[in-house]
Amino acid sequence: MQHIADLENVKSYKIRLEFTDRFEPSLVSDGGLPFVSLKEEILANMISEEAEAIREKYGRIPYGSPLYLWEAEYQGKVELLYIGRTTRQKIQKRFEGHGAVIKILATYVNDPESKVYFRLCSRLDLSYEKTGTFYTIAVEHLPLNQAQHVINDVEAYLIYRTKPFFNSHYKKNEKSYWKEFYIETIRNITI
Repeated sequence: MQHIADLENVKSYKIRLEFTDRFEPSLVSDGGLPFVSLKEEILANMISEEAEAIREKYGRIPYGSPLYLWEAEYQGKVELLYIGRTTRQKIQKRFEGHGAVIKILATYVNDPESKVYFRLCSRLDLSYEKTGTFYTIAVEHLPLNQAQHVINDVEAYLIYRTKPFFNSHYKKNEKSYWKEFYIETIRNITI
């Protein structure tokens, strides 16, 4: 099996990161969320018979949304509550079994003055130089283990910079990253 991109001999990279506009939590139960995991998306981007079958089934390569965030709006102020990641599970499955999501919804469900929303990562592109050539690729074009390193690092960096209330890891100490990276552009989250 062959991947479109590989960060094996890359020392550093730049990130373009975007999150969607707000989604209502009711979408978790309506089936309106991405219907593949990042793992499945990476498989669909490969050159193999299994990948061809996935592309044929969906008519395109579906998007798995490897990062997400939850936020609340209260009295006109927006508070970032949680940043999470998922690579092997579909986002809906991740939400259904995740303790932080349950805590968030339970905290705000009975407060008529607050609203809770989530956003999904809609773009996670990497730019890098390798042997004198510059590349820009999507994270889903990497081998799964490399994509997981990138996603883990970006999630940890965002948590460290924004310190969401319901996150517990990486709020106090910055993670030792797999490779050096810089977030070049970002949309719908302030760091």
